[in-house]
Amino acid sequence: MSEVASARPTLKRIGWLTKLVTWAAATALLYHRMRIEGAENLPASGPALLLPKHRAYRDILVEGVVLYRLLGRYGNFVMKVGLYGVLEWVGGVKIVRPKDIRRIKSRQARRAHIEWARQRNRETLDYLSWIYERGELVVSHPEGQRYEDTMGALQREVIDHLLASEEQLGIEIPVVPIGLEYASMSRPRAELYVRVGEPVYASSFDGVEALMEHVDSAIRRLSGFVEDSADAPSLKPQV
Repeated sequence: MSEVASARPTLKRIGWLTKLVTWAAATALLYHRMRIEGAENLPASGPALLLPKHRAYRDILVEGVVLYRLLGRYGNFVMKVGLYGVLEWVGGVKIVRPKDIRRIKSRQARRAHIEWARQRNRETLDYLSWIYERGELVVSHPEGQRYEDTMGALQREVIDHLLASEEQLGIEIPVVPIGLEYASMSRPRAELYVRVGEPVYASSFDGVEALMEHVDSAIRRLSGFVEDSADAPSLKPQV
């Protein structure tokens, strides 16, 4: 038992396959005209937690292509456990969400699934800490699901894990908010704006809530959700 617990993780991502999928995604994304702002805020090396707005399934393709195009780096994408297992070979990191448990109708089955989920998530969180230790990028959509035309409430679990990893590893890990804005999801060659905010560190804030408030505000602004004010600049693409 102790041997299993002390075993070091191995990288699930397969390099050649991830590169192949990234190239294919870049070709598919020619459907849009991608505009990248704040590229200098993406970390060229070392660990980081990237927190992008989640509007559509294609967001993950966008994020992967941007990271490879600008940095030659790959992301490790936190995603729900129900997605295809093959995604782990191209950087997917699966986690069981509370809502996944609540969907199970049988109380007995739900109880058994909870135990499995706890063990699975412990392994996943250990893997993510190891990913940080390796100096890799973790990408997590902080809203926990897609919200195309609005901003969902941020989930704090990934931030809590970041703090635990920083304490465990004795390092500081930058948090990078990212906004996505599509001029049109369906019109060919419509603009797709990827706006990268300045990296911040948890130690600069007075607690998790203050950090989350900052990240929420940054993602809203970078994604084009501005306050309803005559003085507020519009970030909507000019169509």
